[in-house]
Amino acid sequence: MLEKGKFFRFFLTKKLNIIFLTFFLLFSINSFAYANFKEKLITKYKTIDTLQFDFTQKIGEKVEFGSCYIKYPLLMRCEYPEKEKSIITNGKILAIMKNKYKKIYYYPLKKTPLFFLLNKENILNVVKNYEPIYSDSNIVEYELTDIDFSVLNIFFDKKSVELLGWKTVDAYSNNVDFKIKNVRINVLIKNEIFKIPMEGDF
Repeated sequence: MLEKGKFFRFFLTKKLNIIFLTFFLLFSINSFAYANFKEKLITKYKTIDTLQFDFTQKIGEKVEFGSCYIKYPLLMRCEYPEKEKSIITNGKILAIMKNKYKKIYYYPLKKTPLFFLLNKENILNVVKNYEPIYSDSNIVEYELTDIDFSVLNIFFDKKSVELLGWKTVDAYSNNVDFKIKNVRINVLIKNEIFKIPMEGDF
């Protein structure tokens, strides 16, 4: 009976050691993989001045498609061909132009999530100082809470370290899911496309 007890304790200790070692190895591998991703993302993002991409945007149950140009910092133009709509930011103002109705709506850029997203230093700061809230073999997700736009989630491709999109909540409490594809980096973009017209000028 004593020998059986010794054998059981030996077996249990050995099993616990194996479990601990397996957990430690998995944790070490994941930590190394994340550190490698983080370094690659920071290095890549430092070199990015412009982005051009196609997007799918879902607000509540409404889905829209289009293309965007971003020039850091704070300049963006997105076209929604089916809706005959454009969104332009010039660093201070966000303008929504409804070409079909010849209407334009102006908002302070600083009060929107784009004010954060269109400054790559903010993105670099999040990657440097925050841990991701989710990570798998394809996606790394960061979450940021801010007084002006509540919660903002940013997604990156784990392999290419490219920006995949973001999720937030708009001023009307609708979930906004913005997905990016066909990204081109450092294309030549002229500042003129970010000029916001006055109503009646287009």
